[in-house]
This record gives sequence, C-alpha cells and structure tokens, in this order.
Amino acid sequence: MKIALFSLLFVALTCLSAVNSTFIVGTCDSSKCGAGQVCICEGGVSHCVLLDQCHDVAIVQTIERSWVENGQSFTLYRVHVFNYGPRTLKNIAIQTDCTLDPRDQSSVWNIEYHNGFFSLPSYGQGIATGKEFVFGYIDRGMRSPNLFIRALQY
Repeated sequence: MKIALFSLLFVALTCLSAVNSTFIVGTCDSSKCGAGQVCICEGGVSHCVLLDQCHDVAIVQTIERSWVENGQSFTLYRVHVFNYGPRTLKNIAIQTDCTLDPRDQSSVWNIEYHNGFFSLPSYGQGIATGKEFVFGYIDRGMRSPNLFIRALQY
C-alpha cells in the first residue's frame, strides 16, 4: 500500500514538473503567461493572449495506427500545425504533459523536442501564411498525449 501511494505521488509530481517547465521562443518565455494563455512575440515585443482568442494557429493531432510489440502498445501520431494568420510563423512552443512517453529518441521526427516542448526545427523557414507544418512521433500506449500551444513567434 505504501509503495502504491508513493508511486502515485511520484507520478503526480512528475506531471506537475512537466507542466511547470519553461521554454523560450523569441522573447516569449512559456512560463510568462498563465494557464489558458499563449505568449505571442511580434517584432521583439511579447504579450499574453487567451488561448481561445488565438485563432491564427491550430493544431490537429491524428492517430495513424496502433500496434502491440513484445506486449507493449504503441501509437503513431501525425501532428499538423496550421498557420491561419496574416504572416509567417517563425516558431512555436507546443507543450506536452506527462501523458507523452516517446518510444525512444528516434521516435520524434521533423520537429525539435526538449524538456516537454515541441518547437520548429532550426533548419526550417517557419510556417508561411495559409500553410501547414507536419511532424510525427511514436508514443507508448493508446492514449493521445495532451498538446498545448504556449508561445508563438512571428
């Protein structure tokens, strides 16, 4: 019983630390804005906007397939980031939480992934107006990980 309680507490603290980690995009520090807000950096100036008022960017996560390998379940996800805004999106910080558990280091592609944040690859040119960017990953289990837009840089 004590071991189960300790394990539950450890998982809860791990989730909280993942949610409270920080990532910087331009002059936007992902921890600058509160819950349910997005830090937007335009022309070197950053400000916070409520997530439900941020209509320039959308994320669509789809399941391509799931399978079981050596008794472990895996799911392949494709994530589409759409730029509906009037200018090129130079970078984005997409935060995950403890529900993301990549199979291994090579299980995330076409995106940078560090400390619970996805961001556009440094070799890219951003996402032009009306265009999309696609990346993928393989996750352990069958539950879709949570993704949150935390910062945008134009």
